[in-house]
Amino acid sequence: MRLILSCFFFSLLSFSLFGQVPDSSDDVDSVEQRVVEPERPKVPKSFFIPTGIRIGTDLVALGVNVFGNNRQRYEFQGDIDFHRIYLTGSYGVSQYLIRANNFNYGNSGNYYRIGLEADFLKFDPDHNTLTFGLRYARANYSETLLTSIIDPVYGQYDQNLNNENASARWFEMTTGLRVMVLKNLYMGYNFRIQLNRKLFNTDQFSSYDIPGFGRAEFKNRWTFNYYIAYRIAWKEKQVMEKSR
Repeated sequence: MRLILSCFFFSLLSFSLFGQVPDSSDDVDSVEQRVVEPERPKVPKSFFIPTGIRIGTDLVALGVNVFGNNRQRYEFQGDIDFHRIYLTGSYGVSQYLIRANNFNYGNSGNYYRIGLEADFLKFDPDHNTLTFGLRYARANYSETLLTSIIDPVYGQYDQNLNNENASARWFEMTTGLRVMVLKNLYMGYNFRIQLNRKLFNTDQFSSYDIPGFGRAEFKNRWTFNYYIAYRIAWKEKQVMEKSR
């Protein structure tokens, strides 16, 4: 009789303890229901309204004009903001002249670049930018080549060759930094890789130099510019707040 009562007692105790153990699957479901990822704040449409334009010039080109002997180049650059996307462009004029013992070469023309840049600095109210971008570039120029030729029959004579309506186009990948050094005054660099250069209307002779690009013998090359720019603002730029 005691054995039967003992077994009955332990059976009741085990059932009561089993009923007190929580269901692990129910806990997991409740935890998953409580953990809700916060929604990313949407960018208001008003953020994409331009707030100003930044206009500057290339200090590298000015340095070439002062310290170089063969080239004169002036380049102006500007960008306008659409939140963290910048529409950017540049325009330049160039003259190049080189003289040697048996030839004289010269060209003059203009060039432009236009494209878009994405800014990776999210929360900067001073409009400092760290950008990566793509651009389309084109140059229009004329060039002349005066060279001395020695012929076994006619002797030495000069030959004058001209590419009057030459042009070139190429593409660029750029990365750059702009930092405000004084109120609305910015300085910074652009590192650009120039790709897939093509020439047009160079029938008289092969181009030697391309305004805005450099030596025409290269189809791909890289170059560096250092700009100083001033920002003309007509509206205060809105900046997304950091999420806590």
